[in-house]
Amino acid sequence: MFSKKVPNQIMIYICLIVLMLFTLLPNLWLISSSLKPDKEIFNIVPHWIPKTFTLDHYKWLFSSNGLDIGKLMYNSLFVSGVTAIITCAFSATGGYALGRFNFPGSKVIGFLLLLSQMFQGPLIMIPWYQMASNWGILNTKLVLILIYGTATIPIGVWLMMGFFKALPKELEESAMIDGCNKLQIFTKIYFPLVRPGLVAVLLYSFILGWNDYQYALILTSSIDAKTIQVGIAELMDSMGKANWGGIMAAGVATTIPIIILFSLIQKHLIEGLTAGSVKG
Repeated sequence: MFSKKVPNQIMIYICLIVLMLFTLLPNLWLISSSLKPDKEIFNIVPHWIPKTFTLDHYKWLFSSNGLDIGKLMYNSLFVSGVTAIITCAFSATGGYALGRFNFPGSKVIGFLLLLSQMFQGPLIMIPWYQMASNWGILNTKLVLILIYGTATIPIGVWLMMGFFKALPKELEESAMIDGCNKLQIFTKIYFPLVRPGLVAVLLYSFILGWNDYQYALILTSSIDAKTIQVGIAELMDSMGKANWGGIMAAGVATTIPIIILFSLIQKHLIEGLTAGSVKG
């Protein structure tokens, strides 16, 4: 007998395939165009598969006579990586303190962490610019790390607070009976259990720093501090009509670090996103 679940599963797969095509087609076109010579990119009748494959756009991308994207990518990787590491450190310790200890004002702090997300973007751009100028850190990678931290640390601490709260109290009591102190309980008992959550926080922090454009545009101007997003925007403004191949190659190069990072930690990320959704 034909199961009723089969048509439902077919519809689910069809919807997933349509969604994947909708999401991936622009990226496939990006890769295809980056491998075409300029003549094929500007053809009246477009085609997906290049008739002639070329790596000239990627050579120009990393050339000192071209965009010299290597320095810009290093800046983005450094800023995003340091932001992610600092966010994880504050999220683990802050989440542990708010999730496992009851002290006056703990609920207020949790509320303020969420409230702080309302004061981001253009609202704090001018104050940050003035402070960075007064501190002498304008046009440096440090100012980007600091301002990204104001967005990633509060949400990271709030998320980790939920992970620590979900852990049973009996674990801590058993560890204390065995002679563990608070630091040992955190490092040896709780930390391994909340690692998936920290991986999710790390990926969120890295992507936020990697994809940022507005802060980097306002607060940096030299090649020693500018990020890849600003570099691509400047490329589009100066050569957008003449060098679509270079822009496409820059887009592909920008997505590669995120793909590599996600492929390395996707298992832990899925565990982190689904942790606590099913209770025994």
